[in-house]
Amino acid sequence: MSKTSQLILGSILAAGLVTPTNAHAAELRSVACTVSVNYLLDGVVRAPYQKDFVITPGVVFEDDFSTITRFRIFNASSRLEADNKTTTVSISYFNDVGVFESIDFNTELKLPNGRTPETTSGSHTYWSSLGVAGNHTTSYALTCQVQKD
Repeated sequence: MSKTSQLILGSILAAGLVTPTNAHAAELRSVACTVSVNYLLDGVVRAPYQKDFVITPGVVFEDDFSTITRFRIFNASSRLEADNKTTTVSISYFNDVGVFESIDFNTELKLPNGRTPETTSGSHTYWSSLGVAGNHTTSYALTCQVQKD
């Protein structure tokens, strides 16, 4: 390798070492969240779930709270969007609440500036005469905030 090639290669490597790593640091921002899910039958809470958790992009948080007879799982993950500022938190929840009934939903929450807490919530109600008859309601709330550096 010529002296000129070595000089150019050395310059490129040196520039790479002193380039700011803000993009890499931003990708590793942790997010603190709280989720609350309630399953109600005829207005009575039958299966409450609440969890505080912290996630980092690329790492999945999993809470398997199954029993011997029921499959129950909560998953959460986060990713940094292409703008390198917005963090998106995704959750999925499944709860086998009975022989004929189960709860299964997914949602996402965008944290545009990362510093203020954001919340998303929702609910679904249906009436059934099969299995366990009555009004079945599932409601959830997810609140997250990017942790300070």
